[in-house]
Amino acid sequence: MKKVGVIVAIIYMVCLMMPFTYGGSSLAMAQESPRLTAEQAIAAARRNSKTEKLGGTFSVLIEIPSNADTRRFGDQALAQARVKHIELYLNGILTDILRSGGFLVVQILPTTNKANSLDSPEFVSILHLVSLGSDGVPKDVMSGPGMDLADTQELTRNTIEFVEQLYSTPSTEDLSLESRFYGGSFPEADQFQGTLFAIPHSLRKLGANPNEVREAAALYGGYLFWVNRYALSMPIFAASPVTALNVAADKENTLKAEFLRSNHVDPDLDLDLDNIRSKMQLQERITLLKRLDKFLEDALKNDSDPTIVRANLSIATMPLGTGATSGLGDGIYSSSTPSMFEFFWQRIPTGGFAVKMISWAD
Repeated sequence: MKKVGVIVAIIYMVCLMMPFTYGGSSLAMAQESPRLTAEQAIAAARRNSKTEKLGGTFSVLIEIPSNADTRRFGDQALAQARVKHIELYLNGILTDILRSGGFLVVQILPTTNKANSLDSPEFVSILHLVSLGSDGVPKDVMSGPGMDLADTQELTRNTIEFVEQLYSTPSTEDLSLESRFYGGSFPEADQFQGTLFAIPHSLRKLGANPNEVREAAALYGGYLFWVNRYALSMPIFAASPVTALNVAADKENTLKAEFLRSNHVDPDLDLDLDNIRSKMQLQERITLLKRLDKFLEDALKNDSDPTIVRANLSIATMPLGTGATSGLGDGIYSSSTPSMFEFFWQRIPTGGFAVKMISWAD
């Protein structure tokens, strides 16, 4: 009997050491996931079939490190996506980064000219977002054409800093973001349609207090962006930002209706600033938005795990592409991130970039 007990104990210990399997694939403990190295990332970018023949030099712009928490959340995101049959965003590159780390690699070609397509050898830079796939093979998501190296580095840094600030600023304090916009003021809605924190021309025509107009734009922008901030609190964000945003939008609509009903206001009230017709309505809307934004902030604090938010923020800020734009005037550049927003930048005469507008991505 003693021998049988020893054999059972050994078998039990062996079973504990075996990886857990999900859906037929091995999900070993998150901390055992291999990590991508800078050398592997550059080699993968160099091997990319679309860029290998172009040559040029490769260097790391940004490293996105992984740790035990990010690996755990990456595994959770993949598991949720499998259960719900959700298509992985960019073939799963974001979950790969959480599990194995990643690098933003820039490829610079030996020319100073720009072009409009990968078929031309004249553009100056390509961005490669590289991580390890679940099979341990490096995966490369590329974008281009871009700008020269100095501008690419600066716009990458500006994008990461601004998006971090955008996600970290409570909606009740979004007026502090105004200084990051070109000229130190929010954009005009009639100049840039469908942009976050825009000031409708109709408010200007009211002759209202300019500070109240700015405050209303900040509060309404914060209300709109709350959906993005809530999406970051869910592990599924790494697998599919769009899925997370849809869930967050439903959550916001439910909370908004609950708040308005409890304050004896029509739960279907349109909060859009375009429908304000008087200075008194503007003041009433500011008061309502202040209270609603605080209500939403409290809900976000109750529902979110800071460690999940930090993990998702590390991938939400990462530029997927940078470059000059057409149709918006000279000196306008854009950058995109997994946040599902397109950021447009104006070159500052003294050097650098400032936010011109923020638009929802397609």
